[in-house]
This record gives sequence, C-alpha cells and structure tokens, in this order.
Amino acid sequence: MGHLVKIPGFALEGVEFRPGAADRRINGISLSDESIVVNETEYLQKVAGVGKFYASDGRYVEYLAEEGADPEWVHLYLNGQVLVALLHQRRIINFHASSFSHEGKGVIVLGDTGAGKTSLTVAFAMNDSRYLSDDLTPVVFRKAVPHIWSFNRKIKLRPDSLGQLSISNERLTEAEAGTGKMYLHPDRKPEEFHQLDVILKIETGEVEDPAFSELSPSEKFTILRSGICSWEILAGMPSTEKAYLQQLVRIIERVHFVRVVRPAGIRIVEMKDAVRNYLESGY
Repeated sequence: MGHLVKIPGFALEGVEFRPGAADRRINGISLSDESIVVNETEYLQKVAGVGKFYASDGRYVEYLAEEGADPEWVHLYLNGQVLVALLHQRRIINFHASSFSHEGKGVIVLGDTGAGKTSLTVAFAMNDSRYLSDDLTPVVFRKAVPHIWSFNRKIKLRPDSLGQLSISNERLTEAEAGTGKMYLHPDRKPEEFHQLDVILKIETGEVEDPAFSELSPSEKFTILRSGICSWEILAGMPSTEKAYLQQLVRIIERVHFVRVVRPAGIRIVEMKDAVRNYLESGY
C-alpha cells in the first residue's frame, strides 16, 4: 500500500488516500462496463491515459496513475467522479449543479452543459450574494429540511464568460490541459449548510427575454433525477437509489422549482438581473 497523501482541493473530510494501490477486484458486482465496476460500497474506474481509481465505504480511496499521466487530470478525476462515488456511498444525494445564496435564499442552478449554470452563479457571487458550490452540489437533510452543503470548490470558466464578468487574471489559473478553460479560486470559507429554497432549471430557447414557468411534480422529479451526478452508477447501488428516490420526493415537497428559458445570446449580467428580479419578487 502507498503512503497517505493530501489531494488538493478535496472537499470531504475523513477520507484516506493511497496512491499506487488501485489494482483491485470487486466481489458482488452489481454493475460493470468497460471502464466502471460498482457495487453498493465499492467503485472502480479505469481511465485511459490517466489511471485507475478505487473508492470504498465513503472513506477510502486508492489510485494508480498511468506512467506519464498529467497529474492535473489525475486530480480532476479524484475531485470529480471519485468524490461523487464517495458521496453516493455515504448516501448524500448530489447534483450536477451550481449553487449560491441570495438574500438568505439558497439557490441551486441545474442545466445541461453550456446552459450557463456557472456563469450565473459567479455573476451573483460578484454582487453581494454568497457562492456555495460549482458543478457539484450535495444536498443534506437537517431535521428533514433540505440544505445545500457548500463545498467552496474552485470554479471552471470559459474565456467568453471571463470577459463578460471582467475577472482579473490574478484570481485565475489554467484548467487542465486541453480544456481551454480557467479556474477561478474563491475565498475559502468554513464548511457551511444553507437551507435550499429555490431550484432553477436553465434551458436555452427561442425567446426574446428569460421566461419563467412552473413545473408539474412529475416534471420536477424527472429533472431532479436526471440531474444527480453520475446517476447511471446507481443501477449498481439499489439501496442508495431507493434512498435517493425518497430524498427527491422530500425536496420536491419543500422547495420552489422553476424552469427558466433564456435567449441563446443573452449576456450574463442580463440573465443575472432577470433571475434576481424573479427571486426578489416572491414568485
């Protein structure tokens, strides 16, 4: 076994990392394909050109980088898919979403890649709102009330978004080679939990201005279900999937949910102003 190491930017406490020990066999396999093997408590992933990653019991991680692999890509997988696997093993539901707090309201922003989740969140965070998380947002329940668990993860932005947001280069570092993106490093804050009040689902459509509409319970459920990070591996974690279905129902019962269709060419500040006006309207 390799020695214990510290992974830069890793969000979860109480996780032990060991490099050079990911040649594992998993018994009682529930799900497997060419790159992933899963059961209720173990996760094994092989990534060509990067390495092998193993997570178990929500607490232990082993990884074996391929010779010549870019360390930044190894850390990307550890802070991405492996982190998600650990959260699933702890039965902490987590969404491919960004989040912020505006005037005391905890807001999660869902949407497909390129919908504008990150840029909207950063626009709010730069105007007296509180940044909570980017790309990955866990939700925990405190006295049966859903709360956003703030991870304060670094924020990956496209060059066009950086230009619109006028972010100075001093706050940026280059993201992984080949992505063409930059990382914005937020001020690190202590672990926080914010009550979840609003879920925004952003879509792009043929509209002149952002259009807000309510959703049926079945639409909410479908959108939330598909927004779970690495939801496909839950097919190999039936007990976790059952627990998540119950959590989704509780979120839908307690949280205001709205779809926002935006024009494709809308500027970030205009989108932020439309969402801010909606949030401050009382719906």
